[in-house]
Amino acid sequence: MQTWQNKGIALLCGVLSTVLLAHAQTGSSLGTSTPYSLYGLGDFAAQGASTQLGMGGIQMGIRDSRSIDFINPAGASARDSLVFVVDIGGEMRNIYSSSSASKTSFNTANFRHIAIAFPMRGTRWGLNLGVLPYTRVGYEMEVRETNQSIINSVGDVRYQYRGEDGLSQMFLNLGYTPIPQLSFGVGAKYYFGTINRYYNTLFAGSAYLQTYSQNSLQVNDFAFVLGMHYVKKLSTNRRIVAGLTVAPPAKINATETLVATNYDPSRASSTAYVDTAYNKGLGKTTFKMPLQMNVGLSLAQTDKWLVGADFAFSDWSKTEIAGRKNEMGLGYDIKLGGAFTPDRYSVRYYGSRITYRAGLRYSQSPMRYNNKSVTEKAATLGMCFPLKGIGDLNFSAEYMHRALPGNSGVQEHGVNFTISLTLFEYWFMKYQYE
Repeated sequence: MQTWQNKGIALLCGVLSTVLLAHAQTGSSLGTSTPYSLYGLGDFAAQGASTQLGMGGIQMGIRDSRSIDFINPAGASARDSLVFVVDIGGEMRNIYSSSSASKTSFNTANFRHIAIAFPMRGTRWGLNLGVLPYTRVGYEMEVRETNQSIINSVGDVRYQYRGEDGLSQMFLNLGYTPIPQLSFGVGAKYYFGTINRYYNTLFAGSAYLQTYSQNSLQVNDFAFVLGMHYVKKLSTNRRIVAGLTVAPPAKINATETLVATNYDPSRASSTAYVDTAYNKGLGKTTFKMPLQMNVGLSLAQTDKWLVGADFAFSDWSKTEIAGRKNEMGLGYDIKLGGAFTPDRYSVRYYGSRITYRAGLRYSQSPMRYNNKSVTEKAATLGMCFPLKGIGDLNFSAEYMHRALPGNSGVQEHGVNFTISLTLFEYWFMKYQYE
């Protein structure tokens, strides 16, 4: 009876989480606040659950039946043959920006992801699927006209720029382990969401109409990824795991619309909008996802400790979005991390069963600003609290610093937190007694 109650709880959590996530993706909101999301697809979100993010984001060399692998589809077959797993997570982001002209802060809390995983046909096959953020767009800035001839002609002119929303991804990974040392996987990713950008031209006097413009890019399309794990046993409880993923270039379909409206500031607010100068669906467009590669290696002692490193690479320099060249370039990530559990099976001391994680990350973002690459440094910490008979509660915390070379332009400092609940349920066990 208790087993079926647990199943009902797991299903209810899954349904509610899916509804909440769908609502979050359709609503207009700022999931981030950074001028570095001004171009391209925006600010790329960290991939993985709290389990991996607490170790600097390493993922490729981890093959663990207690967590869901979001990135490498080969990890889908790393499942206990009887266990169904649900992972539900949220995040809180705190970003502090500073430049020579101003200082700002941004804080937000969001539902982040839901994922499920279960074995297929015994221990050789496994499948997982889920939804999580892919990019975030969030910025608001104002620039004043400095061309003296324009100022002399029409007076003071201000240009306002604002962007919001972003893209999400739904993934479906299928993994297969033909022999204990080798696993392969294939994954499908469905990208969806809308990026909204607003451009306003404002004149100081009432002699000229103000202009408000909105450009929307709606994305709905698939891409694929291939993955592999190789496991080398060093002893009965120590092993090395090497991982690789390759996402081939993909052409992503999208729909673009542009609306421009004239506004008369001399009228009352109810009649201020004079007319819609331009309202047109620009139609179907495409942009190219570049080749993306991830490699990683880990050394681990079962139920005790793990150390690992990842390297990720992608080149967005030739990507054109809606037929326009964008400020994007070469991106890469270098990640180092590890975990330690004093005594996973301790009966007397709960603290000995807690897993402690830490990591470092250095990234060059594909985003570029004024033709310069944006670099990011981060240090992470994480903890896993085992919940008897239920699963694990995972926390991660990250301190990051992001800036242009030489700390020029806008500098960003951020403290980001994630939390995820991993539920385990034995759905495939056949009981001999009721």
